Amino acid sequence: MNKFKYLSIAALLLIISACTPSQEAKLEPSSSKANAADTTNIEPVSKAVNGKVNRKGWEFSVTGVKYAGQKIQGKYRTYEAAEVWTVVSVTVKNTSGKRQREDDAWFLIGLSKLVDSKGNKYDIKEMEFKYDTNLLSKPFSQGEARSVNFLFDTPKGIKADKFLISDKNLESIPFKL
Repeated sequence: MNKFKYLSIAALLLIISACTPSQEAKLEPSSSKANAADTTNIEPVSKAVNGKVNRKGWEFSVTGVKYAGQKIQGKYRTYEAAEVWTVVSVTVKNTSGKRQREDDAWFLIGLSKLVDSKGNKYDIKEMEFKYDTNLLSKPFSQGEARSVNFLFDTPKGIKADKFLISDKNLESIPFKL
């Protein structure tokens, strides 16, 4: 139980502190040959409508999107989708002048959603942490950033349009992909 609690907390922090500048994205369509994909080469997204959000000592940004096929070999395990994975990369950064716990952040990472160009919404199915998971239970140091990939099980051929995160008031903040 504690492991899942720490994973949720870590994912939340990662989402908040994105500090990588946005660049134009190059989206790759999935192919039947793309059964295994490496998530280390996530491509940068175009400038987001809301860019990066910097609030209450936390910075959150979307740093990439990729259509990755049915199987993804992550750092810690292999992920298999029912259809195909659409992967959204985010970074969360502690911008306060002190150490902070991720559960003190203004956003709720577990409620994030992907919206396609037709308005269909998809829930997060998996998260691939791009940092040492021993940090999951530790506060963010001053200026520390952590990244995570959100995996959405989507139909083949969709076009990702927005990534939504929720704040603690359950209001959505859209990031244009």
